[in-house]
Amino acid sequence: MSEDIKLQFTDEDIAVTEIVEPSKKISIRTRKVITWSALIIVFLKVIGMFIGPFIQGTSLAAAIALLVLTDLSLIGLATGFYLFFKEENNIYLLYSSILIFFSCIINITGIIIAGLTEANIIIDSDTNTLIINISSIISLVSLLTAFILMKLTLDGFRKEKRNIFKGQLSLPLGYLLHLVVFVMYMIVPRESITYIDADGNLAILAEFKTFDNVAYYIGLAAVVMVVWGFWYLRRAYVILDKLPEGFFEKTEARQAAMAQQKSQQRTQKPAQTMLGLGRQRPIPPAQRTEEEIDYKPTIIPLKDFKGKKMFCVKCGLELEHDAVFCANCGEPNPYIK
Repeated sequence: MSEDIKLQFTDEDIAVTEIVEPSKKISIRTRKVITWSALIIVFLKVIGMFIGPFIQGTSLAAAIALLVLTDLSLIGLATGFYLFFKEENNIYLLYSSILIFFSCIINITGIIIAGLTEANIIIDSDTNTLIINISSIISLVSLLTAFILMKLTLDGFRKEKRNIFKGQLSLPLGYLLHLVVFVMYMIVPRESITYIDADGNLAILAEFKTFDNVAYYIGLAAVVMVVWGFWYLRRAYVILDKLPEGFFEKTEARQAAMAQQKSQQRTQKPAQTMLGLGRQRPIPPAQRTEEEIDYKPTIIPLKDFKGKKMFCVKCGLELEHDAVFCANCGEPNPYIK
């Protein structure tokens, strides 16, 4: 191609190209579907943790309803991930959505079979038990894989500086522990280690009490990890794409300054450190001059927000327009300049 017809791009052309290039951002609808689904799951898991054993002992239908509601909430979460996949074209989001949806369908089927078997509507048999065990294992493995992929997705958002949260291992670890407990009771069925004592109460055989206690505490840890994991997931999606401008740059500069200060303190001579030399006494605020005050926060006027919401970058709580600190966790408001 000759020089006279070769395309020439100016700095202005490049700048315009960068401006009109669409940016990926989660939509309000998708954000609400994901965050509300995760919040409902947390609520149902907490109910199941505290009053689940009582419900299971008094009403089989209520126990089944609680499990089915949790799976329906997971289906809502899977729907949110699918909507986000259509916006992002992130294959991990699609895989997570499919795995969670598949897990819930399998789990609901197993719950229904278990309920019908417990109510003696279906004759109890080894075949029914085998089907329930296989469906439960498939469901737990699917959820474990789905949330490992979700961790990788959140790690990617953190690298893109769209989110301050990295993906945690809470959900994968929680479902892994659930899988361990299920396998333990599949190898040693609970029915085979229990008996009715003289008072008519259900008791555990002496030689299996340690086994049952270990399984109980592993299961409790699994529930706690899952509850924390869904709460964390909700926070991560609340703050996604809502970070104030220059947040990472300010955070990195603050960390670099703190690291430099610690390095200088370590390199001070022992004698100076012991005698208190090399340190500057803090100047009381009343005695400081205007030049000695290096940071004076100013609140952005309300009219500049034009209805935009602010969220705490640590806990996800919605902030008031003039809040210098989060009312929930005390984190400084990075939107205040």
